[in-house]
Amino acid sequence: MNVAGMVTVDVRNTITVSQNVFDSNSTKVGQVDFFDGATGWLTIASLGSQYYVPVKLITHIDPHELFLSVTKEQLQRDYTSPPARTTELRGQGSSAWSVTTQHSGYKGGSVVVDQAPLSDLRNRISTDFTVFTSDGFDLGKVLEYDATTGLMMLGKRPFSSHDVVVPITVVSSVDAGLGEISLIASKTDVERMTPVSLVQTATQLVPTNPPQPPKS
Repeated sequence: MNVAGMVTVDVRNTITVSQNVFDSNSTKVGQVDFFDGATGWLTIASLGSQYYVPVKLITHIDPHELFLSVTKEQLQRDYTSPPARTTELRGQGSSAWSVTTQHSGYKGGSVVVDQAPLSDLRNRISTDFTVFTSDGFDLGKVLEYDATTGLMMLGKRPFSSHDVVVPITVVSSVDAGLGEISLIASKTDVERMTPVSLVQTATQLVPTNPPQPPKS
């Protein structure tokens, strides 16, 4: 442990599911439910609640328990949502790729969590498919889908006063057999989407040289 009270050893092989977690006051706040070694974030289960915590908050760890540099109150205030993810497009039209990043839990900077060619997804999405966020929230069924702009309209949800629209850029996978679409974005990420960002995404996805109708 260094002078700032943070562990400096590699904890990736020490964090385990069901490990007890304590806050800075040595109060037990839950158990490790999931650990993503690639991004450096762990999920803590606590009496029906979940906390999403970066590894950099760990001050002490052994095979049975770990301690954090924040209090339970700080966890309840600042760490109840998954880390924000940002998706950007590289390329345009049929050659576009989506690249999704989030803050690294180990230190500053971002880490890529998903990247995919959108051409693989465009024609696999259909109306009536159910959409799930990365944290398991059911957004409902696709009511309308425009393969050209890559926008899916899902209708109103309890957290939104208007129709929820999701771009294909945040789709992680499509299971046509089950009729399910999994997103790389969390419910909170979807709530952060704005009409302006959706229009910008749709503009980038439209082919630069769309097919012209035959001349009469």
